[in-house]
Amino acid sequence: MDLLFRNPDEDNESPHDVKLRAAVGIGIARMRCHNDTWTYLLGEFEKTSDLRTTPVFRPPADDSVVRESNGMITVPMSGSSLAALFDRCRNIRVRPWSSSWNYTSLDKAIASRVESAISEALTHVTPATEAHGVELTIVLDDRPVAKTD
Repeated sequence: MDLLFRNPDEDNESPHDVKLRAAVGIGIARMRCHNDTWTYLLGEFEKTSDLRTTPVFRPPADDSVVRESNGMITVPMSGSSLAALFDRCRNIRVRPWSSSWNYTSLDKAIASRVESAISEALTHVTPATEAHGVELTIVLDDRPVAKTD
């Protein structure tokens, strides 16, 4: 029966496309990162480039962002905004340039790290009817650890 109702386009989907589809099904996602990282990501969406503009990305109202004293923030965003961010990060990583912006190694490193964190979180998406437990927050907070010998 599944063969009759399957979508043949799904057979040709890349892993990135599968994760985009998972992201847009999310009602709300939370990302915890440093305010500087979030400011960089917002600025990326304000750039004019040959990348298709993404009106799907809508940053949350400032009063819904939870701010910590150490500069870390938790940002709530819709699944479609998460998908747009995930897609933009991939584009930065795979496109070294556009008509008006050159992406540096630093841009690509930031995009790669954010894309990786979102990708990992998207491997844990389940339909709300099957979800149990605590909601996952995407965390960008790697820390250097002092070597103790």
